[in-house]
Amino acid sequence: MMNRIFLTAYQGPMGAVKSSDIGASLRLMGKGMLGIFIVMLLIFLVIVILNKLSGRKK
Repeated sequence: MMNRIFLTAYQGPMGAVKSSDIGASLRLMGKGMLGIFIVMLLIFLVIVILNKLSGRKK
């Protein structure tokens, strides 16, 4: 009950905060985190491929 009152009555510096705004910001944050994960995975794959192509010197 406290959370419901907080989300409906919160007045931020830019105005009232709606629960739909919180949901939209969480979706946007999720997309950003997914993008970061994909870029990290691509960098890892490029490093693995370059290591395989260059071979190891003895």
